[in-house]
Amino acid sequence: MGCTTKFLFEYIFGVIFCDVLVLFCDVSVYLFNVISQFFDVFGVVFEKISTFAAEIYFRIMKKYLFILIIFLYSFTTNAQLRELHLSDSAFISLLTCEPVDDMAYTVYGHTAVRVNDSANGIDYVYNYGIFDFSSPNFLYRFAEGELNYKLGICRFTDFIEEYSERRSGITEQILNLTQEEKQKITDALRINYLPENRTYLYNFLFDNCSTRSRILFEKNISGVIEYPEILQPTTFRTIIHRCNINHRWLTFGIDLALGAPLDNRIEQNLQLFLPEYLMQVFGCAKIVQPNGEVKNLVIETRRLAPSYPIIEEPLDSNPSVISWLFFLVVMLITFGEKRCKKYFRILDFVLFFAYGLTGCLLFFLSFISIHPAVFPNFSIIWAHPLHIILSVSLFVKPLKMFVKYYMQANGIILLFFILGWSFFPQEFNVAFFPLVLTLCIRSLWNTVKKNRLVFWGTTKRRFNCF
Repeated sequence: MGCTTKFLFEYIFGVIFCDVLVLFCDVSVYLFNVISQFFDVFGVVFEKISTFAAEIYFRIMKKYLFILIIFLYSFTTNAQLRELHLSDSAFISLLTCEPVDDMAYTVYGHTAVRVNDSANGIDYVYNYGIFDFSSPNFLYRFAEGELNYKLGICRFTDFIEEYSERRSGITEQILNLTQEEKQKITDALRINYLPENRTYLYNFLFDNCSTRSRILFEKNISGVIEYPEILQPTTFRTIIHRCNINHRWLTFGIDLALGAPLDNRIEQNLQLFLPEYLMQVFGCAKIVQPNGEVKNLVIETRRLAPSYPIIEEPLDSNPSVISWLFFLVVMLITFGEKRCKKYFRILDFVLFFAYGLTGCLLFFLSFISIHPAVFPNFSIIWAHPLHIILSVSLFVKPLKMFVKYYMQANGIILLFFILGWSFFPQEFNVAFFPLVLTLCIRSLWNTVKKNRLVFWGTTKRRFNCF
């Protein structure tokens, strides 16, 4: 009995122990899986956090390293400029970079000033065309006309490398200066590069890299620079159109934003805002010294980088084509309204709202911006902010009389605008014509179909748009 009881006890104990062991193993496996999944998730999160932290770290280090390099380079440059006294072998030249179809700001070319003194190991380029896209409120300040540019300095080799990569031809004109004039120009550049002086309010037509370089030489050369009249009178708009030959949408935007002053006839002195024209005039200019002696302004002209001709692109991206297609689409919809006796209110809403937004931009440029040549702009006759009020009124039934009279007035005004197209003191882009015609026809069509059709010999209303 005792042996049997002992055996039974051992058997029960063994079974329970095995069950507990199995349960422990199952729990261990479950916990192991949970822990494994946790570490998998934690590993992914940790990896992402580590990657993000590393990216932020490298960005910060790169930023401060860049600032440190610029600081050290500027410190070295400023130290050399403070002690700079040109040797007899030094020369100063005008660098002209040809236009390239890369960016909107490269289609007009560029002007810079080179100071070379091999005896002192100096070969710098002074560049009045430095701006920063990342500066606060860049687009707003650009639209408002308060965009600041800076005078920058770089090594001549770096300048040549940068513009050669853009495939911009570079021409150098070495100026015929005395030692005193070279020193005065260098000192003026050094003073202009001081932190409190290097920033200036950029003006595309009257204060840019080209005009600043010309004024620099005129102020610091003993005597008077006489420029031969080799450029015929023209307008700013004509010059801009020629530069934007492959940027028709840029031309479209400029013609929309800039008004009648852009069409005033300008003489040669105002045309020198363009680097190419400044180079041409400098090549023929003379210096009349105080003693009456006359000498050439440029003693040597040489090509530093090859020229790449600008090839005119086909007309597939011509704004005029797009505008006429837009006109045809709207006319087809208008014809469909007549055939189906339905009014597509959403069409007029989109049209007038889009023209109204354009009018807001023109209003801002004309009355708030300090840009030159933006006022008066007669395009505001067909694109003005009041169109936005009309677009909203289309959905307000009590305002249908306002809509009626607005359409009548707008249609008549645009009709006279089209008839007097050639008499305005402003040259309008040819792509504007179908846009104005579209709005005029829609306005007159809404007037006719909402009124009694006296022109059609009936007093019956054709259909109601509300």
